[in-house]
Amino acid sequence: NPPDGWAAKTWQSHKVANPIGKYLHHKKMIKRFRSLISTAEKPDIVHIHTAADWSWKRKAQYVKLCKIYTIPCVVHIHSGKFSQWLGNKNSKNANSFTAITNFSHCRVVVLTKGWQNELSDLIGQCSVVNNPVDPSLKFTNTIRNEKQIAMLGRYGKVKGHEFAAKLLQKLRQEYDSEISMIMTGTDKFSIDGLECHEWLSEEEKTKLLESSGILIVPSQFEGQPMVMLEGMQFGMNCLVSDQIIDRPKLVNSAKYGDIDDWFNSVISILKNPGDKNDIKAVANQFNIVSINQQWRELYQSLSD
Repeated sequence: NPPDGWAAKTWQSHKVANPIGKYLHHKKMIKRFRSLISTAEKPDIVHIHTAADWSWKRKAQYVKLCKIYTIPCVVHIHSGKFSQWLGNKNSKNANSFTAITNFSHCRVVVLTKGWQNELSDLIGQCSVVNNPVDPSLKFTNTIRNEKQIAMLGRYGKVKGHEFAAKLLQKLRQEYDSEISMIMTGTDKFSIDGLECHEWLSEEEKTKLLESSGILIVPSQFEGQPMVMLEGMQFGMNCLVSDQIIDRPKLVNSAKYGDIDDWFNSVISILKNPGDKNDIKAVANQFNIVSINQQWRELYQSLSD
């Protein structure tokens, strides 16, 4: 969804493969990119999405080429562990990042004011543009199962799937045996009350968000979770890890990895849920129309 007046093409810089396959794909795409930007068909702006560590090491080569060929670029940081990876402002990673992005037609963008405050001390000036809510997600008055918990996201050790499964067991054993959970990203668990899916279609995801009472995000690292914003769009009560900074108003948090705190927080929401219309109203600040206007202004400033 590019802003008005702009068209976008996706560049597949990454490939799911073994390490050798990933490396060969990266080299091939860098070569193609160099060829593209040396012609009259070069893009007006290159918008680069990056996480920390190896993601940035790959993307840094694109930024260097943009500098050489004088093409405006946006370095859009999504990682919730970018500051940890940078270390301090005098670290090798911080100095390297600053040196690569420090040119007039490059703009570093982060997801929230909190990330701006945290990262600007390490890498200098950053602009803020929030993630947008998918405009196809529509708020309805579907009857919810208030005792159904949803956890959506890819499977990974920092995402908290094992923790969520243990939380469900504790809730069913010590509070209410009717509490259930639907989890995506894996089908490895076989636990009473837990339904697992490796993947859901957009239609299935919408039905899940409409029908569940609580959305949990127990991750260790997140920039600004899209699933949290999507849950709010449906008026869901969201409970997220306290590691997520700049949580929107009416989003609940619990201490990362502290199962007793999560247990008590879920019970508190079940007893006193937030008003879904109030939660939906907070989500309006992430409307894609207003977010795209911010991108339009930023792109224009780089193009002038």
